[in-house]
Amino acid sequence: MHILHIETSTKICSIAVSYGKEVLGFLDMTEGMNHTAQLAPAIEELLKSKSIKPGDLAAVSVSSGPGSYTGLRVGSSTAKAMAYALGIPLLPVPSLYALAGAAIKQQPKAQLVIPMIDARRNEVYTAVYDQDLRELVPVSSMLLDTSSFERILDPDKLIILCGDGSWKVDQDRLPEPTIIDRSIQSSAIHLVDPAYDMFVGHRHGDILHFVPFYLKPPNITQPRTLA
Repeated sequence: MHILHIETSTKICSIAVSYGKEVLGFLDMTEGMNHTAQLAPAIEELLKSKSIKPGDLAAVSVSSGPGSYTGLRVGSSTAKAMAYALGIPLLPVPSLYALAGAAIKQQPKAQLVIPMIDARRNEVYTAVYDQDLRELVPVSSMLLDTSSFERILDPDKLIILCGDGSWKVDQDRLPEPTIIDRSIQSSAIHLVDPAYDMFVGHRHGDILHFVPFYLKPPNITQPRTLA
């Protein structure tokens, strides 16, 4: 079955289309936070390039957060609208879980994975997963400082840090054999495997009531008052 995948939890606006667990095509757009303008035309372009009609889709998956408030809102609104209009399931995939799955696939010897999504200032959204993608430390917002990883890092285990939030971490301050793999970034292709498993397991989202896991409210700045 064909599934469309939408990942907008970070600055990357990403879409993919798969058949089963086979990726047929994808687009990763890195031109900044312009998801509102990019997403719909990109979906149309990708489906057309693969000769897939919207009616051919069996489901729509979407990165469900945490991440950028605006990005998640745009992605979820688009996914819900398509799922409702086409009468197909909505498959919400947790953003950090998808990153962790990509890390295990790329670094199969990893014993722990700490995916990170950039939050405000010196913060990241993160969690800790084991080799079987079991969540050992729940999703939270972490302030990065000298003691951030004291209770998490284990010098006896190979630990992988990944995601755009990992750019805020200084590799030199981490004990060996911890690795920062910055090549693993949020992408719709990382939704393919978990979304397929959700589809065949009939673990569908509620189209009408689904809300992304924002974790934090939007960062709204107050307009300046003129003197």
